[in-house]
Amino acid sequence: MDLARHLKQSMGTGKVLFGQRQTMSACTKGDARLVIVAANCPANYISELTEGHPDVPIHQVQMVNSQLGAACAKPFPVSALCVIDPGQSDLLSLSPNV
Repeated sequence: MDLARHLKQSMGTGKVLFGQRQTMSACTKGDARLVIVAANCPANYISELTEGHPDVPIHQVQMVNSQLGAACAKPFPVSALCVIDPGQSDLLSLSPNV
């Protein structure tokens, strides 16, 4: 799967939130359908997500936060993002690996 292409497609046709605070907030509200975290996302944040929201699938990519930000066409590092609506992308087919 070309993650960068699916992320851009999801951002254009669906709804994606960026950042640890927005991701945690969406999980708390029950809006999150998938969380994607960078390879260097803090382990305590990931464990907080998995313990507090076991129903939300979390997929950790091999990219570090600067690469994930570039894949999302953002000029800043992205350590966590949350898919609210995948739009026309196949992001929800990513299997949880955390």
